[in-house]
Amino acid sequence: MRFFFFPYWSWGRIHRERGESVERGSRSTSWVTHLLITLVAIVLGSRFGWPRQLWAQGGPMILSLGDDSYITWSELVSRTSAVVKQELGNAPLTDFSLLVLSNVSYTSLPEGVRDGLRGYLEQGGAMLITGGKQSYGSGGYADTELADLLPLRPSRDDWLPHPFGPTLILQPGHPILKGIEIPAMAFFNEVELNVGGVEIARYVRTQRLPHPLIAERRSDAGTILAVALDLTLTGEWKDRNRFAQNCAEYLLQQSRILPPQTRSNLHRGAPSTCCAT
Repeated sequence: MRFFFFPYWSWGRIHRERGESVERGSRSTSWVTHLLITLVAIVLGSRFGWPRQLWAQGGPMILSLGDDSYITWSELVSRTSAVVKQELGNAPLTDFSLLVLSNVSYTSLPEGVRDGLRGYLEQGGAMLITGGKQSYGSGGYADTELADLLPLRPSRDDWLPHPFGPTLILQPGHPILKGIEIPAMAFFNEVELNVGGVEIARYVRTQRLPHPLIAERRSDAGTILAVALDLTLTGEWKDRNRFAQNCAEYLLQQSRILPPQTRSNLHRGAPSTCCAT
């Protein structure tokens, strides 16, 4: 009878190779599982109306402050996998690909927004600001650092009554106006086009000075889209929700700030599961 003896180091090598193979397979399986869970969460969330924070872990982050009742966030979330938050909390502003200020006063802004906005834009952030009694000059933005950054610059108490007047579109091919018709408007802030601002639409009425309604300011230091209208007071504007979503999606595309989960994955050299715009 013959006996075959394998050296001890051979058995150790076999076990190590098996262990490494199992570990590699486990890592691969974990990423596949994570991806499948994310996709299922997005589908189920959009189908059954789960809380938007659970719909897409790892998607672009949006910080929305003020009265944003003019936009249906759930529709945007289902298309972009975005995560929308209503409070900054302890998170740095640079965690958010998009910042939305909807008729919110300057003094009501979190300190992290007021003090961190310039740095946020310098890193390629994107911001949408809309008008109202608590916005622009009437909201205390005049003579602040933010006023100098906006494409529509406030200089005084500017929320004033106006008769309904037609809206003149100056940039009809702009993505935010895709599929949009803007009717006559009356509720807006009287602001001025700032240096570097590009006017997209303006209020025009006979015997009255034209007033910019929508403008954009783009540079290597980020993108700001300013709307002088109070979007919650736009009457029977049937395209209001679509316009707001166009603005948000456009700014998400312009933003150079990656979601925290994506940055973490890139740092680790792992594949990303983010489903941005």
